[in-house]
Amino acid sequence: MASLLDKIKEYVNDVAYNVKKVLPLKDDLDKIIESEYEKAFEILDKYIEYIKREYGIDYKIPRLEISEDESSYDAWYLPTRNEICFFKESIEEYIDNELKFLGYKEINDIEYLNNSIGSKILLYPSYINKKNKRESIAESITRLVMFHEFWHSIDFSILDKLEKDPTIKNRYYLLTILNDRDNIELRASAFEVVMYYLANGFHKHKNGYVAAYANIPICRTYIEKIDILEKNKNTKEYVPYGLGFCYGNIVVAKYGSSLKENIYKIIDDIIHLNKEKAIDVIKLYGDNPDKLLHDKNSNSVI
Repeated sequence: MASLLDKIKEYVNDVAYNVKKVLPLKDDLDKIIESEYEKAFEILDKYIEYIKREYGIDYKIPRLEISEDESSYDAWYLPTRNEICFFKESIEEYIDNELKFLGYKEINDIEYLNNSIGSKILLYPSYINKKNKRESIAESITRLVMFHEFWHSIDFSILDKLEKDPTIKNRYYLLTILNDRDNIELRASAFEVVMYYLANGFHKHKNGYVAAYANIPICRTYIEKIDILEKNKNTKEYVPYGLGFCYGNIVVAKYGSSLKENIYKIIDDIIHLNKEKAIDVIKLYGDNPDKLLHDKNSNSVI
């Protein structure tokens, strides 16, 4: 484990920014988004059925919209229309940033995308096709964003059920969580990370999930700066995303190759996740990273 972590640190320190002009995907991006939408539902179908049974929600698959409009978001979920909308220009910009970060350097056939929280970088494993790096990155990015927005559609279905049914267990607690926008983004970000690893099979191999383990010290440092970030109008709205990404990394690092067999417990945990719990978990494992290895095979949920 230590040697892999050293390689990742060396990778981050040696990143060579590539400024070569690369043509945008244009119509190909529409096809990638549409394909990832179909794949995401195929992957999530059995997990959605589980949530429907356990929480009694009336879930309807959100429709997909692809927009040419400018936006500060890569995508969003509109509950009033039950629609996931992707903004192509934002996704293209996201891809450009990842191309610069890659530096065309590999570690054991896996390259790493980056996701900034505060001024720090979290790593995501990704398989990159050398013949078409831009398309490979587009697929990875779209998959991440798609899982995030799908979770929003699940959360709003749960919220709708809670508002209509006063007999649901832990109703007040869940209503309090889901009526807080920050918790909504935190939960979707955590789910995004977990499902990205699961869908790509990165949880099966040490070379994949070691990135999540390597992100933990960064997340521990991030927690210490939350008060400052929340007071800054330019960074405040991004804190819930950062907390969710860090929490998701903790989950992946803890379960590693057993992520899939524990996914239903993890989903239940995310449904009950809020800011306070996320911070407590990140602090716990950030201060005791070896505890992740010890707890990997435990029956307890984080």
